[in-house]
Amino acid sequence: MSAAVPAPRAARLAGVLRQVGPVRCALTAGLLLATVVLLGHDRAVRHAEACASAFLVRSTWGPDALCVADNTLYRVGGQLVGHTVTIGCSAVVLLVPFVVVAALLLPVRRMPAVVTLGALGFAALVVAAVNQLRLLTIASGVHFWGLERGYGFTHVLGGSIVSTVGIVLGGLTFLVLLTRGAQVVRRG
Repeated sequence: MSAAVPAPRAARLAGVLRQVGPVRCALTAGLLLATVVLLGHDRAVRHAEACASAFLVRSTWGPDALCVADNTLYRVGGQLVGHTVTIGCSAVVLLVPFVVVAALLLPVRRMPAVVTLGALGFAALVVAAVNQLRLLTIASGVHFWGLERGYGFTHVLGGSIVSTVGIVLGGLTFLVLLTRGAQVVRRG
C-alpha cells in the first residue's frame, strides 16, 4: 500500500488555474487589487465623497457649501460649520463585504462573471448613493437644529438608520441581481 504524495504547490496552483480559468483568476485578482488601491488611497476617495456631499448640500441648502480636503463646509446662521468624511464614514469601507463575496463567487464557474461584477457595480452605486443621503441627513440636521443637537442627533441616530437601510438595500440588490442574473444567463 502506498500513501498518496501531495502535489507540489506549483502543480496545485496550475491545476486551480486550469479549473477556474485564467480570465476568472485575473478578474478576481483585479477586483481585490482595485479594492486594496481604493483603501490605500482613501484620502482621495474621501475627498471625492466630501465634494459630492458639498454639491448635494449646495443643491439643498444654498450656494455656500464647499469641499476642503475631506470636509464639507457650509454656513448655518452665519457660522461656518460642516462634517468630515472619515474612513469609517466612507462608502469604500461599507463595500468591502460585497467585494469579498464577489471575489469568492468569481472563481465559481456556475456564476457568470459578468453577473457577479454587474451586481457588485450596482450594489456599489446603491451604497454610495445611500452614504451621500446619510451625509445630507447630517447637514440637514445641522441646518434644522444647530450644530450640537443637529449633528449629534443625525450622526448617531439618523445616520445609523440611513446607513443600515442602505446596507440592507445594497445587500438585497446584490443578492437579487446575482440570483436573477444567473438564471437569465443560464436560460440564454
